Amino acid sequence: MVQPLKIHQRHLLKSKDIKKLIQTLQTQLGLNPEILHTILNPKDRVEWIKLDDNQELYVINGILTFWHREGKFIPLLSFLTKHDLPYPRVKVDQGAVKFMSKGADVMRPGIIEIDAGIRPGDIVLIEDPQHGRILSVGEALYSSESMETMDSGKVIKCIHSLSDPIWNFSKSYK
Repeated sequence: MVQPLKIHQRHLLKSKDIKKLIQTLQTQLGLNPEILHTILNPKDRVEWIKLDDNQELYVINGILTFWHREGKFIPLLSFLTKHDLPYPRVKVDQGAVKFMSKGADVMRPGIIEIDAGIRPGDIVLIEDPQHGRILSVGEALYSSESMETMDSGKVIKCIHSLSDPIWNFSKSYK
């Protein structure tokens, strides 16, 4: 059974704090302002939730959107099911789909397509080959060029999936 999240604090952000968040997201995610404006603007309702280990969640207009951990903003599946973000992606074969949904790391033999330009440490979206749905979010362990030349081994570490506490929290968020 998945453990529930331990929430330490939560409150709505003021517009000045939302403006700071927008600047931080623009810098860290490298999104152009037009795309970022479709996700977040100063008039939106943004809730900040503090978890253990200096981790934070951001809920934008009632949708759990970003997880801030280890200095990175990670897009959450609850948001990615409704919005498309320009993150690099890998497409896995049909046999890997159930494992990716359960939080498995991505192994090289299970990948059928890799976006160019991935660098180690990049946030990568793991995509279903049939429907194009995002199954999990991971962190690249290798560049896309290195992944292309590999035959085996773990290439992406799963950091968020359809079976983790954050996904379960997003389903019950009110």
